[in-house]
Amino acid sequence: MTRIIYPLLIFLMTLFTWSPCTAENGLTKKANPKREAHYEISIMDLDHAMVSYTFEANDSILRMSSAGANQFEKRWATFVSGLSAVSEGGENIDINPLPEGRWSYEAEKGSIIKLSYRVNLDHEKHDWSGGIDGVAYKRDHGVFYSGRSLFVMNGTGSPSITVNFEVPEDWKVSTVWDRIDPGKHRFEVHNYDELSESMIFAGEHEQFLFKREGFELLLALGGKEIIAKKQEYENLASGVLDYYIELMGGVPNPSPQNPFHRALVIINPYEQADGEVIGNSISILESTQADPMAQMMWRFVYAHELFHLWNGKSFFPSDMRCEWFKEGVSNYYTLKALHRVGVLNEESFFALLNGFFYKKYASDPGVGSLSITDGNEKHDHWGLVYSGGLFAGISQDIIIRKATNNELSLDDIMRGLFNDFGGTNQSYTLEDVQNSISSLSGGDQTEFFNTYIVGSRKIPLDKYLNKAGLQAEIEDGQLNVSRRKEESVEEDKMIEGLLGEN
Repeated sequence: MTRIIYPLLIFLMTLFTWSPCTAENGLTKKANPKREAHYEISIMDLDHAMVSYTFEANDSILRMSSAGANQFEKRWATFVSGLSAVSEGGENIDINPLPEGRWSYEAEKGSIIKLSYRVNLDHEKHDWSGGIDGVAYKRDHGVFYSGRSLFVMNGTGSPSITVNFEVPEDWKVSTVWDRIDPGKHRFEVHNYDELSESMIFAGEHEQFLFKREGFELLLALGGKEIIAKKQEYENLASGVLDYYIELMGGVPNPSPQNPFHRALVIINPYEQADGEVIGNSISILESTQADPMAQMMWRFVYAHELFHLWNGKSFFPSDMRCEWFKEGVSNYYTLKALHRVGVLNEESFFALLNGFFYKKYASDPGVGSLSITDGNEKHDHWGLVYSGGLFAGISQDIIIRKATNNELSLDDIMRGLFNDFGGTNQSYTLEDVQNSISSLSGGDQTEFFNTYIVGSRKIPLDKYLNKAGLQAEIEDGQLNVSRRKEESVEEDKMIEGLLGEN
C-alpha cells in the first residue's frame, strides 16, 4: 500500500456522493521493428505464468527488480522455478543462483540466449507490508502482476523490447505499454525500467480509454461487482482527469528523459480496500465488505497520484526541499478535484481538514522541530510534510487571492511551473517557488518561507482560513472550520476557489 494512503485507512467518516462518463476502447501504436529483447508470456492457468525471454547477452548476470520483496532472501526469485537457458544453437547454458534474486551464467557478449522459467502466482500466501495491490494476485476473472514480480532481465536500457501474451481467447490484457497490433496482445516497451515498473492485468474485464490531446487514460475494471458500477468509476476517472487538464492548461508534458503518454488504472474487488502506484500505473482494490465510507481512501489515491503526472513528472523539484510542494500541494488539489466531481461536498471537505489532516499535522513530533523542507523525512513524518505542505499551499493560495481580489491564485503558480518546466529536463527549486509566489502576491514572501517552510514553526492555518471568510479555530490540537453565517460576495468567491470551483 502506498504511503500516501496508509494514514487514510484509519479515517472513516462522512457521506460521499459521486456521479460519472464513457470512453472508447482500444490501444494501438506501431512499434519500431528492431528488437533486442523479446518476452513470450503464457497465462493459461490462474496459478502461474510461463515466460520465455530471448535476448542478446549483455553481461553475465540475470536479475529481477531490486524494488520490493525485501522480506525474502531470494527476493522476487522466491516465486520463480524451472529456470533454464539455451544458446542460439540449442546448447544448454548453466545458471547459478546468486543472492538477492540474481543468477550468473556464461555466454559470449552479443550472443542470443533463450531463457525459460515459471512464475508461481502464490504471492497472496505471504505477508506484504504494503499489501498485495502492487505485487501479484489472482481473482476468478483474471490475474494481476507487477512487472517487478514477472520479469527476469539482463543488462540495462534496451531501446526496443517486445512482450507478447498468450491468454484464453476471451481475455483482455491491460497495461500501460504501447500495443503493436490492434486486437493482439503484443506490446512494445522502451527499456527495462519501464518493463519492471509497470502493472499488468489479464483476464475477463472491461477497458475504457479516455483520450485527451494525445494523452490516454486507460481504465480496467474486473469483477462483476466492480463492472456493475462502471458508470461511477468512469465518471470519477474522467472527471478528475478533465479537472486537472482544465486547471493546468494541458495534458501532462513530461521530461524528454522520461516520456510517457498513457496512464493505467486497474480496479478489482478484494477482501480489503487498498491502493498502490508503480510508475504510471495505479492498482486499486475495492472491498465489497468494507463500509462504503472507507472507499474514499482509494478515490483519494487515484486523484493524488494522477495529479503527479503534472506536479512531479511534468515539472519536478531539483531536490528533496520541495517534497512538501510535490506531495502536500498535490494533497490540496486532490481535495479540490474530489470536490469538483462530487466525491466530497463542502461539509466533508472541511471535515477532512479538521478531523484527518490537521490531526496528523498536530500529532507529528516533527512539527515545531523539523522543517517541512526535510523531504527525506516524509515517510516517517507524514503529518509534517504531506499535511504541512497542504496547509502551506492553502495559506499561500489565500495570500495570493487576498492580494489580487481573487483574480489570481495558487492555480496560476501551478500553471506557471507547468508552462516553464513541462517538456524540459530542467527542474524547479525552492527559490523558484518562493519567487513565483512573491511575484504573484505582490509582496515578499521571505518571512513566511523563513518561518514556516525553511523554519520549523507550526503554520497558523486558522489565521489564514479566517482571512478567507471562514470561521476557523484551533483548540486542544483540533481544527474546526465552517462557513460564517454572513459572508461577503468576495469571501464567497474566495471559498469557492479554495474548494476548486473557480
